[in-house]
Amino acid sequence: MKRNLHRKFLVIIALTFGLFTAGKVQASHTMGADLTYQCLGGNTYQITLSFYRDCIGIAAPANPFVTINSGTCGQSLGVTCYPRPGTGQEVTPACSTSVTTCNGGSFTGIQEWVYDGIITLPMQCSDWIFSYSLCCRNAAITTITTPGSSTFYIYATLNNLIASCNSSPTFSNKPVPFICRGQQYCFNHGAYDTDGDSLVYQLITPKQTASTNVNYISPYNAANPLNSIPATSFNSATGDICLTPQALEVTVMAVNVLEYRNGVLIGSVERDLQLTVMNCMNTLPTLTGINGTNNFSITVCANQLNCFNIFSNDVDAGQQLTVTWDNGIAGGTFTTDTLGHPTGTFCWTPTSADIGNSFSFTVRVADDACPYVGSQIYSYIVNVVGIQVN
Repeated sequence: MKRNLHRKFLVIIALTFGLFTAGKVQASHTMGADLTYQCLGGNTYQITLSFYRDCIGIAAPANPFVTINSGTCGQSLGVTCYPRPGTGQEVTPACSTSVTTCNGGSFTGIQEWVYDGIITLPMQCSDWIFSYSLCCRNAAITTITTPGSSTFYIYATLNNLIASCNSSPTFSNKPVPFICRGQQYCFNHGAYDTDGDSLVYQLITPKQTASTNVNYISPYNAANPLNSIPATSFNSATGDICLTPQALEVTVMAVNVLEYRNGVLIGSVERDLQLTVMNCMNTLPTLTGINGTNNFSITVCANQLNCFNIFSNDVDAGQQLTVTWDNGIAGGTFTTDTLGHPTGTFCWTPTSADIGNSFSFTVRVADDACPYVGSQIYSYIVNVVGIQVN
């Protein structure tokens, strides 16, 4: 799968927190959400709402209603979305002996709820907006005013006047609600586009409604959503976000992914999420770059078998690691050995059709710490070169 990623590497710390020394954090039912769409043919689209719920918060929505509007066409409609069969599964990265709040325990648990709805748009318009909102945000948020009465609003846009039957970017990495104080935290939502369109990323102020934003307390803002030293860094070309939190606090942030085709904006998707900074005792496992180097990007020739190794490590003695990939490159293979610190081997033979393109996949390394495992996700980029013969 081609993704528009050009940084030499992306290190994604995913749901990483060890033994917590901080007190219990007030719960929120909403820990993140996003709205995407897939064209099923013509003007018919499947709308997908992904919702991440704190298990000690209120129940997840039963059948959320997504509003659909176009100002230029004078259209206002909507679609009811229904839970996917089996959705509502716990996605907490807890070890096998931890009992989370999703199962009556004391450790914070998180559920992922995914809803789908199918709608046929009545016409082609340049400014379709899909949106969903609910009340309210977590009162424990420390970086915005009146969080307990602040509504939660997410949206996606589509221009099917110039890009018929376009599917939006989607997110391959789940939003991360917990991060560790004093540890650098780099995250990428893993947005990718099945149509091969170019993506540009923005950090935006989370919204309460279509026309109003949350009100950050100074000095917090969209570019600096929490107390970080050094300051929050963001790469608009890759979507990388890096922070090193210095205080125990709860904040909200949002990323908007703009989709361009031949230089023309044809759509966007937004994700809103809550971040909680906690004290952690577990040290995160790591992966090397390609063949043990610090380089996470490689250039290979088309029509040749290309293989490289990725090595895992953990400074915490006795921890057993697992290494898995996301099947991000069609036709590629990824195998691991059975050592305590496994080595992953990626192999792929690109074709002439891949020449001039960049492809990426992600690899997750996780330890077996309790009550929560520590994990990181690294992105590896493969650039294909060769001669195209006419």
